Amino acid sequence: MLGEKVKRIWNHNIECYLLLAVFFVTWLGFGDLMAAVIVLLFIFSLFFKINIDLILKDKVLLILLFLFTINNVISSLFSIDKLISTLLSLLWFLIILIPVAYARFALNNDSKYFLKTVTPLSIVAASVIIIYLIIIFINALSGEGSIFAKRRSFIFLGIAKTSDTLIMLGAIGYGWFRQKQEKKYLWLGFVYLLLCAFGIFMTQDRGGVAAYFILMIILLSFDYKRLILFIIIIATVIFLSVKTESFGGLRYLYYYLVSKEAFIGLKSGHQLETFKRAWLVIKDNWLLGVGTNNVNKFIRGYSYTHNIVLQFWAENGLFGMILGLSMIGLFLYRWFKSWKLYKYKYIALGFGVSFIGLLIGNLTNSTIWLIAIALPFWLIAGVMNAIYFTVKNEEPGK
Repeated sequence: MLGEKVKRIWNHNIECYLLLAVFFVTWLGFGDLMAAVIVLLFIFSLFFKINIDLILKDKVLLILLFLFTINNVISSLFSIDKLISTLLSLLWFLIILIPVAYARFALNNDSKYFLKTVTPLSIVAASVIIIYLIIIFINALSGEGSIFAKRRSFIFLGIAKTSDTLIMLGAIGYGWFRQKQEKKYLWLGFVYLLLCAFGIFMTQDRGGVAAYFILMIILLSFDYKRLILFIIIIATVIFLSVKTESFGGLRYLYYYLVSKEAFIGLKSGHQLETFKRAWLVIKDNWLLGVGTNNVNKFIRGYSYTHNIVLQFWAENGLFGMILGLSMIGLFLYRWFKSWKLYKYKYIALGFGVSFIGLLIGNLTNSTIWLIAIALPFWLIAGVMNAIYFTVKNEEPGK
């Protein structure tokens, strides 16, 4: 009996459990290590579970990804660092395909194992980070430390930014609470969102704050009472940040977010400077770009452009930008088409809004060029993609 149960789990649900492990560990910042693990898991499922048909059926994504890769290789062949740039262009194909395809493997049968388990564990991961940030905050109020945490302050986060991680975990975790439908879970989900918002404020990340504010507006648009309460809380915090001297750190954050003088004084002008330099690079190389991973050689002093659109365009030219954004648009389109029809509607909502939040954050950053963020970013895209095909297969005549 036990042997049959183990066999059933191995044959039908092993991808879900392994994907769950990858998600959970990646949230804690082991993205580089998990990138290697997901490749091995992908190879196993592809060759031993005969799942290649799930990849071949997704013709639109394969065509876009193939054209994107060819375009990037061509732009890299004309770049100043031909060999490395070309190899990295080929690697981009796998960086996108493998996590997207593996998420499809795991959710192929609308598996409850992943969707009912990965979100609670994501909440646990976020809670560990938030507790750490609360300790920093309390320590600061006692006058023994800085009120703000560094953007990479949490020891397990590695090179992943705290704000990006909380954006991902905030929306996905809320989806799990919201799926429960019971009133107490609505309040728990609301409190959870506020705690994640507090954690992002603690990192002083303006892009993260803006992304999370929009994220909460979208999520709470289905819950107008708590949406109104959220707006009141935000208004109160802004008022206190300006008027209450005892919360000088909140006041400092307010000016950090909105003041032009503070923008310059806090040396945050480097983002605008990268935009200007990236645009100069684009003007001179608008068609082919400067090649994958070469933009840092043209905007000296900066490793990337701090904007996802500029990054695509500067590195891989006009068509690279169009094709890259087209793939992202494809995932969003499929999510819009399917999430309301999915069995776990609010969990699907959480994944989609998490993806949108990361995209908004990448208008002032380019963190998906870091493996630690790129892996969960494309895994989330893969979950959205898998939800689309699950819903499509359930439609009559499909």
